[in-house]
This record gives sequence, structure tokens and C-alpha cells, in this order.
Amino acid sequence: MSIPTSANLSPSFSRRSLKDCRWVVFDAVGTLIEPVPRVAVAYHDVGTRLGSRLDLEEVGRRFRLAFRNSETDGFPNGPVAGSMVSSDAIEEARWRWIVGEVFTDVEDRERCFRELWDHFAAHSSWRCFEDVGQAIARLRTAGFQLAVASNFDRRLHPVCDSLPDLNPIELRLVSAEVGYRKPAPEFYAALIDRCACPPNQILMIGDSYEHDVQGPEAAGLRALHLERRQAQSQPNQLRSLFELVEHLV
Repeated sequence: MSIPTSANLSPSFSRRSLKDCRWVVFDAVGTLIEPVPRVAVAYHDVGTRLGSRLDLEEVGRRFRLAFRNSETDGFPNGPVAGSMVSSDAIEEARWRWIVGEVFTDVEDRERCFRELWDHFAAHSSWRCFEDVGQAIARLRTAGFQLAVASNFDRRLHPVCDSLPDLNPIELRLVSAEVGYRKPAPEFYAALIDRCACPPNQILMIGDSYEHDVQGPEAAGLRALHLERRQAQSQPNQLRSLFELVEHLV
């Protein structure tokens, strides 16, 4: 696939001057990688095999609700509601709770959780978006330093290590290891510290406006929102990583 020309860029984006940035930092899930099959399908497959009678649509609805509630209202054995503290143990407790909220009709919920936890730890359960490999290679060749900054746990490392398109990325920041999830200010402070440069020389790219634009900008970073489903780019927004390469390289 060819990289688009500047004619494909929105005027508001093409006028932005980002060439003083030294680091380009990407969110992981939804930005660089996506699950295969999609989350609801994976949950439905495991749940059905273990006795659930929920259909795919209901599994997806329950998952979205439980995921959202886990981030806003807290969960058993996790931090208090609204806290953005993170660790591997907290993330494991969160996902165990989410699975239990989805599959109320499965008798062995611990087995259900464990199978899903292991499923999303496998590199075969993830793939890069089609624009990732070429975009990252071009940015690296152009001299940019590259990083991943993600709300995830220890499972992200083997997943990323197994995807050749991500090999040029030299730094990986994972919330469970930092101790805080995006959009906690402490997460971005840790990122700035690891990049060892002024925050305005760091450009954050991600699909969550709250986590990858508002949070970084509040910490002094530059940020662009990635929205692949958008028909036309809006101010400070990308439709693909090819647009980013066209502007920076």
C-alpha cells in the first residue's frame, strides 16, 4: 500500500509543525495492534465451550459494560473507584472480575478467566494494523526515536516481541510496571523521564482521546488522535499512520 500524499491530509493537520519532535510514542491496542478474533468473539468462543448460552451480541454488550465499569467504578481486589493505580496483580484481578461479570452462567469461571487470560497473552491472538509496519520503518529511518506507552500488563512484552513490524520500537512503557494507568499524570511523567527530553519534543499517537490526547497535552506533550473510522480528518486527528509519516518525514 502506498503512503498518501499531502493532498490527502486535512488542512488543519498539514499546517501543524511537529518536526521538532524527537520521540513518536504510540498507544498499543487500537493503535498499533488489534486482537484476532475480536474480543467479543474470543470471549463467546471460550464461554460457549464452557457452558455459556449467551449469544455473541450479549457477550459483547456485557464485556463493554464490565470493561467501562472496571475503569470508573472499581472492582473487588482492585484500587478504590476512580484510582488509576496499576500493577500486574491489579490487572489480573480486574480481568478476572470482568470475565465473571460477562459469564454469570458459567460454573467454572476461574477456568474461563484463565483460558481468556492465556488467549490474549498469545502472539497469535494479535496482529498489527496494515499501516503499522511501513509507517514505523519510515519514521525510524528518518531518525525518530519510537516508543509504546500502553495500559496493559506483562503480557504485552511477548506479544510485541513476536510482531516483526514492531521491532524498530526501542522503548516500551506498560502501565502495570509504571504503577499508574493513563490518564494518570504519573504515567506521562514516567514517559518523559524515560525519553529523557523536554515533553514538547514527544509526540503521542493513540485512539483514545482521553488517554492519548488530553492526558499527554496536560503533561506538556504533543498529541494527535488516531481515528481510522473517521471519514474525514478533524483538527489534530489522523485517519491512518500514513498521514503521520507524510507530515513528519
